[in-house]
Amino acid sequence: MMTTSPLPTAQLALRVIPMMMVSWARVFSLVLPGLIETFDLSLAQAGLCITALEMGGFLAMLVLSFAMDRWGAIRLLSGCVLVGSGALFLSTIASTYEVLLGLFFLLGAGTAATASTVNTLMADMGERRGFYLGIVHSAFGFFSIVAPLVAGALIVYAGWQAYYVLVGLMGLLIALIFFFGTRTARTAWQPLALNPTTNSSSMVTLRRIGLICLGVSTLVGVQAIFNSWSYLYARERFFIEHGMATLAPACIWSGILLGRTSHTFLSRYWSAQVLLLGSCLMAAIAVLGVHWAPVFWLAAVAFVGVGMGVGGAYQLGTAWAAACAPQRIGTASTFIMAAGALGAGMWPWFTGLAIEFGGFTYLPWVVLVALGLGSIAFYTSRAKAVDF
Repeated sequence: MMTTSPLPTAQLALRVIPMMMVSWARVFSLVLPGLIETFDLSLAQAGLCITALEMGGFLAMLVLSFAMDRWGAIRLLSGCVLVGSGALFLSTIASTYEVLLGLFFLLGAGTAATASTVNTLMADMGERRGFYLGIVHSAFGFFSIVAPLVAGALIVYAGWQAYYVLVGLMGLLIALIFFFGTRTARTAWQPLALNPTTNSSSMVTLRRIGLICLGVSTLVGVQAIFNSWSYLYARERFFIEHGMATLAPACIWSGILLGRTSHTFLSRYWSAQVLLLGSCLMAAIAVLGVHWAPVFWLAAVAFVGVGMGVGGAYQLGTAWAAACAPQRIGTASTFIMAAGALGAGMWPWFTGLAIEFGGFTYLPWVVLVALGLGSIAFYTSRAKAVDF
């Protein structure tokens, strides 16, 4: 049900806060070393944990793509948060690597579904969607800057299990607050009446925005590569200690926050297609800066540039897709999120294989391949906004 009325501040906060649990649950570059030690994993096995997580998110969002416009994102969000929280709790007592993979699959389903429902709620704001998507993704970027700094300290002193229990408790509290705080809005929600003269099935929607989804999947995949491997990359490449290396993911997320904030305003002047192509170019230049940096502090500056380049993928991709499928905003938004989850699952795994084969110097080249594919997808897309 599309709305054009501005959200009251309290209701806006209720829709943004669930993203806190998502960002705090996804500090993978800091959790991966603990998983490797606890379960005696190879780098490829560690990368497969991330693949399992993102595949859970991908499949969950495929289901949501058919359910969102029928049941309503606002009715689904609390349950999505609870699934993620439960998986966090259970992963801390996993007895085997195979069990851990299954729980990471559920964790991915819960966190990705949470992010997708919030994304849909903001995409459903009519002409204000660009502004509200910018707010929620900027807030997510801010949470994600703070998360690795706090997680780094907690994991050192208490272990990754204690950190996951803490985040699980946070998610449980957020689910309860959202459930009781949106009672009126849930009751009032009604599905959008479709125009019978317009073919707006899910498959038609996917064909219309398919190249946008492909491009978003590569940009989000690059973001996931650095979320998963930047900590270990910094330690291995520059021979720095734990405390300094935790700044690498924080720098990435600082750039993401800057990028998302700037795109909130730049989208008033340039199309999403132009901004996404510029994002790919900026990220590619920054990745080369990371590769050629002789010392960590120069690489840290380049990490910020990488974050700025990849930061707008979700908000710009969602705004573009929603404008192309205004009668299927929930479906279009969920396809974008599912594409991002697919990219976030596959590219870190490819990177893990490349690192295991030739070392961390291979990481930037995997990233450049991904950015090249994304640029081609965005450039060749002919998806246009549709009036209804």
